[in-house]
Amino acid sequence: MQQAASPTMLFARELRALLRAPYALIHLETHEEERALELITRVAAHEKRPLWDWSVTLGFGKEPNPAAQSTHDALLKAFSQIESTTENGIFVFNDAQPLLDDLVVRRTLRELERHCALRGKTLIFISPTVIDFPEFAKELTRISMPLPDRDIIAREYDAVFNPDTSPQDTFQDLSRDDLISGALGLTRREAQRAFFRVHGQRLDARARNAKFDAQSAILQEKQRMIGQSRVLEFHPLNETIKDVGGLTALKAWLDERRQAFSEEARVYGLPAPKGLLLIGVQGCGKSLTAKVIGRFWGLPLLRLDMGAVFDGNQAPEAALRQALKTCEALAPCVLWMDEIEKGFAASGEEGRSARVLGSLLTWQQEKTTPVFVVATANRVDALPPELLRKGRFDEIFFIDLPDAHERKEILRIHLERRNRQISEPILDDISTRCEYFSGAELEQVVISAMYTAFAAGRE
Repeated sequence: MQQAASPTMLFARELRALLRAPYALIHLETHEEERALELITRVAAHEKRPLWDWSVTLGFGKEPNPAAQSTHDALLKAFSQIESTTENGIFVFNDAQPLLDDLVVRRTLRELERHCALRGKTLIFISPTVIDFPEFAKELTRISMPLPDRDIIAREYDAVFNPDTSPQDTFQDLSRDDLISGALGLTRREAQRAFFRVHGQRLDARARNAKFDAQSAILQEKQRMIGQSRVLEFHPLNETIKDVGGLTALKAWLDERRQAFSEEARVYGLPAPKGLLLIGVQGCGKSLTAKVIGRFWGLPLLRLDMGAVFDGNQAPEAALRQALKTCEALAPCVLWMDEIEKGFAASGEEGRSARVLGSLLTWQQEKTTPVFVVATANRVDALPPELLRKGRFDEIFFIDLPDAHERKEILRIHLERRNRQISEPILDDISTRCEYFSGAELEQVVISAMYTAFAAGRE
């Protein structure tokens, strides 16, 4: 079976096609300047075109530019050099985007674009921020460099855990595949730092004869990426699948897709699962199920706060786009949207809510990154019909009130969590008496009984 091309290979092909067209102005959006330059260098060599690299501090040279100023003159000088050269070169500009705020610079660049298009020259601007000027709407081509694929992350892992420099018996308990999978979604340098952290912390734990969780060390690097986001937050993976009572069909569905994000699944040809919509009675375990999926699948769990999307501190569409972009950077991961119907209803502005919903639905339909969306809702009548259309989610589950055997399982879970145990006949009797109780209400039955017993000084 022919293996599919990696995102990096597809990106290199796209860049090569743009250079051959030729496109005179290209904006390459990425935080990984070093890796972008390496990739452009390989493409330029393949196309047999000369390459020049520019920065405001060095110009087109490798030594500090004494004429470098905190003005736009350095960029205008670079444009003049490009116009005067006769070679059909590729000219890479690092972090030049802020200098384009000057009208003279933008006018000069537009005139230079015509010259470059006729003579087969290409200007590539590398920056993590969007170049958004109306003048360049038709001339500037935007492409986004994908994050490192598994092969690139694997090379960084092997460089850190080099058998020639690392005592391998110290790291035999570490799973190479698990750590590489955990680092997917990081940049190359972030992955390198995460592996060095694992390396150092494992040596320290061994010296202290202490337990060590390597995947948590990788997760810390991903948590740092979230930063001070108001919309997204990392949710702790405290609950396990054993904390969910009943829901046998849902558990079987999750177990069947447990390895769907693995390399073996990708080689087999399986697409990554898209998501799950949980609808039903409040207090019956929808949110709890969403929380346990991350731990059950070994993926980080992110919670999207729809209220923060509409809080007015930022345009809702921009806030959502930034949140979804962060999720894609952290993929594979689980994105939890709790009580999704209330989030859209809370906007107070139907047009704005519709635009945000449209952005979310388009992303769900077209996303290729392994971000598994878990949405919960209490009222199905409050959900827009287009959200329920087949293809948005892999499956929709209705979570109803638990039946007798499920109530018994839920009661037992809450009793064992509090180190309590009662006989089976009494547990059966309570389960029967608690008909029409939700899971949350059953938990309160246990807590209330414990308060009564504690006050009476008995079990």
